[in-house]
Amino acid sequence: MNILEETRKVDIVQVVQGLGLKIHEHRKILCPFHEEKTPSLYLYPNTNTYYCFGCGKHGDVIHFYAGFCQLEYKKAMHELAFHYVPGYIRRAAPPLRELAPRPEIPADNLPDTKEYEYHEVHTEIYETFKEYCESQGETEISQQGNAYLKERGFTVYTLRNFGIFVVKDYHNVNHYMRTRFAAADLRECGLYNEKDNLVFYKHPIVIPYHQKERIVFLQGRIIGTPMDRTPRYQFLSGIPIPLFNSDLLPKIKTGKVVYLTEGAFDCITLVQQGMPAVSLGSVTMFKKEWAKLFRRFEVCFWFDNDDAGQAAKQSYHEIFHRAGLSTHDREVKEGFKDVNEYFTKRDRGSL
Repeated sequence: MNILEETRKVDIVQVVQGLGLKIHEHRKILCPFHEEKTPSLYLYPNTNTYYCFGCGKHGDVIHFYAGFCQLEYKKAMHELAFHYVPGYIRRAAPPLRELAPRPEIPADNLPDTKEYEYHEVHTEIYETFKEYCESQGETEISQQGNAYLKERGFTVYTLRNFGIFVVKDYHNVNHYMRTRFAAADLRECGLYNEKDNLVFYKHPIVIPYHQKERIVFLQGRIIGTPMDRTPRYQFLSGIPIPLFNSDLLPKIKTGKVVYLTEGAFDCITLVQQGMPAVSLGSVTMFKKEWAKLFRRFEVCFWFDNDDAGQAAKQSYHEIFHRAGLSTHDREVKEGFKDVNEYFTKRDRGSL
């Protein structure tokens, strides 16, 4: 597989939507690379490129992702490949004598061949990070985070059940984790970036992903609605995203309905309502082999009301049908953007 070529084919529209950016008429968006009030950056799906008529920024889908996430080109390429290229595997580099010359690819853009491997220390790092954050004293950030989670309709019991926590003092925990673990391990597990800083600087609400009751992944969220180009979510850098709430599946009886949602908050909302649910994340992040985990159940998709949600629903129907599984779906009621908004307003009598 030529990773560079395959990643350049990743749909730029899908990537932009996945970053939480709104696409306006004629495939325009507010440029994330300079301040503006009127959209001037155009997406060109036919060539999978973009061009901003305001600041002149342009390039392919990897350039866009790299610029938005402030990554080097090859690092951005690998993150996109992890999330969007089916069958992508990071292989160890062959001996130099076996490497064929690739003059058509600039040296700076050659794939980083470091392979991600899960190690027990990664879970130890995630769980130590969570424990320390929970041990910190209350701060203005934690009060804002808890108020926001309450506004989203989550009970204290639900938040504890899913282990959701808030980074109360970024600089304090950033320093503490550096004293507990080697910098290489912190970077390898994705919790720290290439500058050796904690990745959840703007995303203090943290959602743990569990497998066999151990933390295997973390997802950060900003408090409230983004006021600038900051994406709503921050994932661990370079780490494959697992299913959210997958530990629930072995506990469900065969033949029962399992709801599949796009985001973790929608999943948590349904579980709070007494409905078994798992979050799939983006359709581009879904591994086809996961479909077999749902063979015992009636599968029901309950996705967002926007164009991206409807497109994802259709894609998932096709994936599951190819795996021999029948599926159906439920629609979020008109006037509500997602499952969480609907149930939160319903429970408050705001409908």
